[in-house]
Amino acid sequence: MRTMNIERQLNLFDNESDTAMYKHKLTLEKIRNELINFGLTKSQAKVFIYLGKYGSKTASETAKALQLPRTETYHLVNSLQNIGLVLAELAHPTKYTAKKMKEAISTLVKQEQERIDTLATKEESISAMWEQIPYFAVETDESKSEKMQLLHGNGPITNKIKDMIDSSTDDFRIYGSVSDLQRMYHSEIFDWIDDSPTNLKMIVSPLTSTPEFFSELNSNNIKAIQSNTENKCFIVNDKKEVLIFMRNATHPTRQTFAWWSDSETLVDMMSSLFDLSWEKGETLY
Repeated sequence: MRTMNIERQLNLFDNESDTAMYKHKLTLEKIRNELINFGLTKSQAKVFIYLGKYGSKTASETAKALQLPRTETYHLVNSLQNIGLVLAELAHPTKYTAKKMKEAISTLVKQEQERIDTLATKEESISAMWEQIPYFAVETDESKSEKMQLLHGNGPITNKIKDMIDSSTDDFRIYGSVSDLQRMYHSEIFDWIDDSPTNLKMIVSPLTSTPEFFSELNSNNIKAIQSNTENKCFIVNDKKEVLIFMRNATHPTRQTFAWWSDSETLVDMMSSLFDLSWEKGETLY
């Protein structure tokens, strides 16, 4: 009976695509990957999920069910206990219980925020130490060459856009789909633009629907193009730098990928494209 129970537990993690449990496996894999994003190892996430769905278990039972080495499993449950995701019961042998998922995520978020706050306090001291070391680079024409940068994911891309806004003094031009602009809105990009001295111009292509936040913007600064170009998204800042999305919010994977450059030729080309589109565009109201 005990062996059959373990087999059923294993099926939740290791079933074939033609079984009724396969949909649960896919969901569990998504949850495991999200836990890994919060800093857990693959094995830690698997143990936490197992304890969360099968209740209190000893380290030995967990090791058998997940086919993990017993010694490693003891380390895993203890590490989960140390970061506050697992509780140990006063029993012999010791049984371990996982916190509810919502409580566990809250715990991980708080710990990550504390880590970020700690790092933030070191910004000035590290910068000061860095400035104490002399520069050995020789100023050459090569050091003034045009630059480029590849950016993967919403976080790095949003941070780059923030840097562009902070340096903008004249105009900030955005070309993108409704999905792109909604993502920027929820990332507070338009609030940053409002707080800067720059002037916003925006082209929406195609305008499939009018987002509510458009009412917060000056309609004279927005134009729409009714064409099937929703895979095109780029930003030009003061005609000095450009950010081009190679994968934008409309990409099937939803994984953004962008390319930044201060190349004069590229900036001029994208500025001209924006200007031509602006001339052809229609006002919203």
